[in-house]
Amino acid sequence: MSFQLGLDTGGTYTDAVIVDDTLNVLASAKSLTTHDDLIQGLRGAVEGLTDKPLMSDISLVSLSTTLATNALVEGRGRSVALVLVGFTPSQMKRANLGEALAGDPHVFINGGHNASGHALCDPDLKTCEEFVSRVDAQVDAYAVSSVFAVRNPEHEMQVQELITSLTGKPVTCGHHLSSGLDAPRRALTALLNARLIPMIGSLLEAARKLLTEHGIQAPLMVVKGDGSLISDEMAIKYPVETILSGPAASVVGAQFLCKQSTLLVSDMGGTTTDVALIRDSQPRLNPNGATVGGWRTMVQAVDVRTYGLGGDSAIRFNRDSHSFTAGPNRVMPLSLLTKKYPELVSELEAQLALPFSTTHSAQFVMTHGAEPSDLSLQQRELYERIAEGPISVQTLFSDQTLERALNKLEQRGVVLRSGFTPSDACHILGIQTDWEARGASLGASLLMRYSVDNLGQEFADTEAFAASVMQLISEETAMVLLDTVASCDDQTAPLTDSQLSLIRKTISGNADSLISLNAKLDVPVVGLGAPAASYYSCAATLLDTDVVLPEYAHVANALGAVVGTVRQEQVISIAPAGGKRVSVLFPDGPVEFEDLEEGVQAAKDKCEQLAREKATAAGASSLTISFDRKDTSVKDGDQTVFFESRISALATGRPASSI
Repeated sequence: MSFQLGLDTGGTYTDAVIVDDTLNVLASAKSLTTHDDLIQGLRGAVEGLTDKPLMSDISLVSLSTTLATNALVEGRGRSVALVLVGFTPSQMKRANLGEALAGDPHVFINGGHNASGHALCDPDLKTCEEFVSRVDAQVDAYAVSSVFAVRNPEHEMQVQELITSLTGKPVTCGHHLSSGLDAPRRALTALLNARLIPMIGSLLEAARKLLTEHGIQAPLMVVKGDGSLISDEMAIKYPVETILSGPAASVVGAQFLCKQSTLLVSDMGGTTTDVALIRDSQPRLNPNGATVGGWRTMVQAVDVRTYGLGGDSAIRFNRDSHSFTAGPNRVMPLSLLTKKYPELVSELEAQLALPFSTTHSAQFVMTHGAEPSDLSLQQRELYERIAEGPISVQTLFSDQTLERALNKLEQRGVVLRSGFTPSDACHILGIQTDWEARGASLGASLLMRYSVDNLGQEFADTEAFAASVMQLISEETAMVLLDTVASCDDQTAPLTDSQLSLIRKTISGNADSLISLNAKLDVPVVGLGAPAASYYSCAATLLDTDVVLPEYAHVANALGAVVGTVRQEQVISIAPAGGKRVSVLFPDGPVEFEDLEEGVQAAKDKCEQLAREKATAAGASSLTISFDRKDTSVKDGDQTVFFESRISALATGRPASSI
């Protein structure tokens, strides 16, 4: 008998699960994710497995992760440069490209193709070379997007070859990530991919090292955002494909565990809550591409709604509403911080001994996983102070103008804050006992005092404050469940902001409202993730629905990683070329044929060949091929005129194991 190992690296925990040939779960374990050295978290999870089989008998290892998702939600990532071929400056406004660049360099060069795949002009490689020479010291990777590159990618490939020869750094081309039209969104997707390469590369390097340590000679697979699997070699080239990897794996795992045809799957991790709908035993796919952290990409993915709500969401006081809010940023829980650094308990006690709390009370900051680069003088000075060890933000600075510099360090992923979180509330109430409850209690006392000083609620004690935080998270959970179903229900219109506001007031028991709307979900909720048991029963009660908490809900991501399949699709478009002739837009350039059916057969043959090659490269074996054809015609008076045909081949198979 051989065995399979599933792994999931999340924002807070790293999970591991072992299954046998028939996919029965033999053992599972969790360990804290170690962002500064990812292998430690992976190692801890694997070594925590009990009754584990001999590592030499593992024939397949599969990994899911929320690192890419969390990075986009939190606005983190490495510096990149974007080369836009054939674009106009006005196109930057589409897809929020300018905002996504966040100050990173970009350049417009002449080139690109028309809708028929013919070059508009030669690419301006000289301008590109000058740009690269000027910005290379500032960036870690490059992204290239050319107009109509999906119809002919030659200009993207020429620019990629040039940049690679000049720098040796990773270069992402838009046509590798999507076959869909929409040049600005394709450019955004390429930009995000380039930004994520170092992060996912570090994770895969750690996973490979772990396999070597345990003598595991099995293929390493990675979960894509649509729930399918790809090889580690492909994942390191196209890490943007792992956007929503963790949520997609949890959907696959939930379906495997519950075996119900209609489910609302909600996975709460440390940073995010990810919600997806399963209907007719199939997860709903987003036809428009994954949207994460406000970025609308062209990555094919399960239609997962990602919200900045988790067990490690920052609990902060809103001075406008005079109440506490949760997220969207993740911070290290005070209970975990003070377990790792017991000496910081005295710092919290000293803050409590002061006559008042400040905005930065009960907040600390420390270095994080990424190495800093291209920092301003102000950011560099802050970082050097933080690098000496965890330091309270109150001690770090009193000048509020430095808050912006600290926020920038957080966005770049080089520092991490610590503060009060729902996990701390669980420690105060005894629901969680993993870390140091004293640190959580002191943090609660500081926030309680700040609330009173700023016209907020007064709490009887820290237990009452912790209970209010638990209630807040349950209410926010109910709202994200409701928002997801309302948005995914094809039979009804999405709820308006005013309707959601009224429902929120009802759920929170707001006595001042003269109007209220009650909400009921007619779909059972599957609660996944370590914090699920703490909040989902209450959230389901608020929405008058059933909740399911499966036995292996806490490791559903890791389980979903090992029960998935490899799926690779190739799409080729066919355009009219005059008369009955058509132009088949092959990946290496257009070719004309005498009529549509002749072109369709050529496109079908090429699609099958390329889909097989992709699936094999992605790590699949025993492939099954299915085809699809979509013809589009337009009316011109009494005539029907052929406009376009899209031919696709889908190659599906289980990962090739080492046994």
